[in-house]
Amino acid sequence: MLVVHKQAEEPVWTPVMGASVLFAPITRPMLRRARRAALEALGTEGAEGGETATVAEQMEELGDALSYALIMAGVLDWRDVCVMGDDDDTGRGVPLDCTPENKAMLLADALTFEAFDAAYVIPYVQRERERAAPGKESSPSQDGISTQATGERTTAGSPAPLATATDAPNAPTPSTKRKRNPKKTSGTS
Repeated sequence: MLVVHKQAEEPVWTPVMGASVLFAPITRPMLRRARRAALEALGTEGAEGGETATVAEQMEELGDALSYALIMAGVLDWRDVCVMGDDDDTGRGVPLDCTPENKAMLLADALTFEAFDAAYVIPYVQRERERAAPGKESSPSQDGISTQATGERTTAGSPAPLATATDAPNAPTPSTKRKRNPKKTSGTS
């Protein structure tokens, strides 16, 4: 049986660091575009360390670039996002419009990027991992045949011995009424 997971069809307002952000649902085409954008942003030798970077460092950098591309594409609008009016951060904040330039400025801060990533990309990744986790596959047929490997045995390795007719207890049969024993009068034996 093929199980289709219903995805969010509409953008969702999500709280992020005291602001409300309107995120578009992550779709497969959006994910493919973000992968291409992440690979283009990194380039073949544009990654930090180039060819000397470890695989783990390259994967982390690719993950950050993918998250950045998804966030840039997924943020549709926001409320309560402001830039401070003066350099001392004491003046009244000026509302910031949701434009690609302002998104890039906002995501340049590492803490803000992590907050957006945790609110938007990480939940999507966790849902996908959970859906693809071992044990989530259902049996393709009604007789229980599955594509999964058989797990460890949790039952006894050998069959129980067969019972014989002498092992079975006698079945109860309907009984007749018992005879009443007459009461003995006291003093008689």
